[in-house]
Amino acid sequence: MRPTKTLSPVHPRLDDCECTPSVKHLFLRHHILQTPMFFIRWIYAALYSLYLLFVLRAPTDRDIVDFIENTTMAMLIRPAADDKPGEYKVTVNDCKLRASGGYKLKNMSLGYNKGQSGAYILYFTRNGVEVSNRSQIFSTIYFYHIFSMHPKSHLFSNSLVRHIVDNDIKALKESSYTSIPLHKELLHPSLNPLGGNVPKYLGYGLPCIRERLVEESRNMSVLEGHQVVHRSNLHGKDSFVGKLFRSRLALQGVMKRHEIDPKLLDALFNHTIVHSADHVNNSERSFLRFSLHPWDKECSLYKAFNTSVVRVLFAQPNLNPLAPNTIRSINKPFYQDLYKELKKIDPAWADVVTASVMY
Repeated sequence: MRPTKTLSPVHPRLDDCECTPSVKHLFLRHHILQTPMFFIRWIYAALYSLYLLFVLRAPTDRDIVDFIENTTMAMLIRPAADDKPGEYKVTVNDCKLRASGGYKLKNMSLGYNKGQSGAYILYFTRNGVEVSNRSQIFSTIYFYHIFSMHPKSHLFSNSLVRHIVDNDIKALKESSYTSIPLHKELLHPSLNPLGGNVPKYLGYGLPCIRERLVEESRNMSVLEGHQVVHRSNLHGKDSFVGKLFRSRLALQGVMKRHEIDPKLLDALFNHTIVHSADHVNNSERSFLRFSLHPWDKECSLYKAFNTSVVRVLFAQPNLNPLAPNTIRSINKPFYQDLYKELKKIDPAWADVVTASVMY
């Protein structure tokens, strides 16, 4: 498909998820194929989380650094100001997030050293106050990641889906699935995890204020001056950001070969590759004990259970095995070409990339 001036632009709006006539069929498909999996997954999450209570352990410095370097938090890593070998920092300012109980995350700063002897935290401050408790440090970083950095990979999805549907882009049909109804379920229904009214026994309540998440998702100030190519050079081509950079180049080439409008590159990149990779890498650390609320001083059994349920239910891929919508499973030229290119970068990564925001 050749780019034309008639194609509508893709806008960053997480809450543009109403069931308008043009996407009504997507809601029906989602409710039939994906919604039942949520309830099945909740049963699994509850049972598995009970088991995890016996094996959970407190986060270490290495866990904190690994989480930062292997999720979209890695986009914020910079060398230490004095260019000391192996020293890095992550700085967040002008944060809009709010947690339940009236707590505000305004800023945070972390420094760490990584070398042959391992990784260790040099300092961590939250709202200008030093924090040394590793569980609170991990909890704060996790809070920021799942409510600020990760939602940015969702940000263009609703508009991209509407663009695909309205312009009947057949090559990208599978990239229209689930995203809008999923966002509708996450942000608006009475039992959504951000609504503050989830019964405690269900175990999947989240501490972030919904309106602040939507506002923060559009806050790009933290990414100013952080170019992916620079972050790729910082940790190498096989680092998380390095593979993202190479994957974006691969997607760009595939889009060119299949005559997909290049103006959709960044939206499609986040909608498919960034979103999937971020979820999978996040879910690999399900054995850590910490509270989802950054200001909790202790992690009780229930809080540990709540964290585990949320991570299994929302962080891990929650797909209908009969309709997973992974690019690997879609027998269409564009997606198979992209799958082939991503396999050259990381076969395991290629296997989990979905054609749209599915969970």
